[in-house]
Amino acid sequence: MNLQNNLWKSSLVVMSVMLLVFMLKADLLQAQCTAVDQSQLNYNGGMSARNLSQYSEWQDFIAGATGNLCKIEVGFFNAMTGTGTFKVFAGSGTSGSQLQTQTVTVSGTGNFFFSFNLSVPVVQGSVYTFQFIPIQGGGLPDPYGVQVQSPGTYAGGEMRITDPSGTTPTGYDMVFKTYVSPYTGMDENPAASPLVTIAPNPFSTETTLKSNTSFANALVIIYNIFGQEVKRITNISGSDLTLHRDNLDAGMYFIRMEESGKTIMTNKLIIAN
Repeated sequence: MNLQNNLWKSSLVVMSVMLLVFMLKADLLQAQCTAVDQSQLNYNGGMSARNLSQYSEWQDFIAGATGNLCKIEVGFFNAMTGTGTFKVFAGSGTSGSQLQTQTVTVSGTGNFFFSFNLSVPVVQGSVYTFQFIPIQGGGLPDPYGVQVQSPGTYAGGEMRITDPSGTTPTGYDMVFKTYVSPYTGMDENPAASPLVTIAPNPFSTETTLKSNTSFANALVIIYNIFGQEVKRITNISGSDLTLHRDNLDAGMYFIRMEESGKTIMTNKLIIAN
């Protein structure tokens, strides 16, 4: 029983440490979240968006840089305070892989931008979609105002409206800004450890770990952002390893490599569609 309690406590400690590391990294990424990647700032019209069941609006866009999509700002107008769901998808539309979802309280008066803070890996030239869904009974007025350009001139996408009858192209563009923090490509290896690189990172199907020395019975463990182990590879020998995505969802992970009971590499691992 004592052994089980100790193992349980150790697992909690590991998960807590990993979560703390993720939070620190997330704080750092948000502090670096200053570079506007895509924008559509031509505001010449307003759309009365409905706060009714099954109604939402979304905009697709093309990432101009590879990195962490850390924030999206969307233009609204008129006084409002209420809750909604903000989602980001891979690809054009809402049928692709859902990369992040969050419940938010949108609040402002007049013409204003509202910021949705995110942590989503994006790849230059790939298409993504953000969607806003009002929460019924959450306090948003019906209708609430969304800033648009009519007709839309943003070359990387278009605004669409979803209602009980389906999804309708509008010919408009939402007023928005996306922010991407580029990855530095720098590993976080201890100075005395072998140099282990990961490329490509982000990746979609497979990536390669390479070392300046030869592995001997090494171990690789991959954790999700909650500190839970999602993949383990044992008995690694040689100077390189091909890491396959398998069934892992798109998103951010942490990878740790051990050899002879010692950690020789820790790093971020980004999977994108």
